[in-house]
Amino acid sequence: MSEQLKSSIKWLSKLVAMDTQNGTGDEIACTQFLAGALKAHSPDELILETAPRSRGKFDSGYVYAGWGQPKVLLNVHIDTVPVAAGWTSNPHELRDNGDTLIGLGSSDIKGAAACILAALENATPQNVGILFSGDEEHGSEIMPAVINRRHYGNAPMAIVCEPTSCKIGRQHRGMLAYEVKFSGKGGHSSLSDITERPLLDATRLGAAIGDYGDQFLDFGEEPFKGLCTNIGYLKSDGAYNVIPTQTEIKFSMRPPPGDAVAARARDLEEVTKRVAPDGELNQIVQLEPFASHNVDAFEPIFREMFDVVDLPYWTEAALLSQAGVNCVVFGPGDLDQAHKADEFVQKDQLRDAAMIYRRVIAGEF
Repeated sequence: MSEQLKSSIKWLSKLVAMDTQNGTGDEIACTQFLAGALKAHSPDELILETAPRSRGKFDSGYVYAGWGQPKVLLNVHIDTVPVAAGWTSNPHELRDNGDTLIGLGSSDIKGAAACILAALENATPQNVGILFSGDEEHGSEIMPAVINRRHYGNAPMAIVCEPTSCKIGRQHRGMLAYEVKFSGKGGHSSLSDITERPLLDATRLGAAIGDYGDQFLDFGEEPFKGLCTNIGYLKSDGAYNVIPTQTEIKFSMRPPPGDAVAARARDLEEVTKRVAPDGELNQIVQLEPFASHNVDAFEPIFREMFDVVDLPYWTEAALLSQAGVNCVVFGPGDLDQAHKADEFVQKDQLRDAAMIYRRVIAGEF
């Protein structure tokens, strides 16, 4: 085992031990820890900041370190999803399973953060920026603060780290999500003909949203055909013989690269107002799709590993790209392991990712 891989595993063990579950964990403590690790390498600029979040969540934050005039930004989010049911060991204790390492966030995406910290121990940073940021897994409210404050070194290029199995992600869908709440006085189902019916209103809305999405099943080009319209949540306090007093429905859509997300949002809101005028509509997220401005510009960095793919999931590369940064998505870990019990990352992917990050940090491209 190489010294760089040993170092990556050492750092990953420390990062997995930190509870950064989105909304309940301490993301700020993690950024403070990472600030100390970055400071040890004498950056020309070190920024440690917090930013507020909505929906009743604790504040989160980020840490940025820059050396010289950054040509490339390496970005990793440090939050994880909540612990899923079914873990067979402590999710915050890294477990060596031979060719893999098991732990919460190991694949998504603390493995990348560990590789970057290991690479820093084996290279002198040259014209590079490193950004560790919170709140990616639910809401992405920290990256806009980073961009608005211009705390990314004005780097013209960025590698946004996500579990891509060490392939290079060039584009992905956007995301729209809404919740709609309905209420009524409720009562016995024998009075349903003359009483508000929140659940029926919600199901009618769900059907209308589904019908809208079905009109566009052939829209776009492979591998992004269709709008991926989903009714993901429907809940009420009723029963088969009880008219509910409260009902909530949540739905989402993933517009493909190049689509007009704002126009889709207007359409969904118009459908809701037409079909469910009494519903309380709240937008959860409105996130643009992503397409790299110039993926070929990254070939000198990846060289023999220049394997370009399209991604099925959203990333914060979309936000940096909107700010004018030429981005790709790259990192160790597999999407099939992310957000699951006994999440793991392969050691050989940590090795390969650390090699790429070292090349960026040392300016060897």
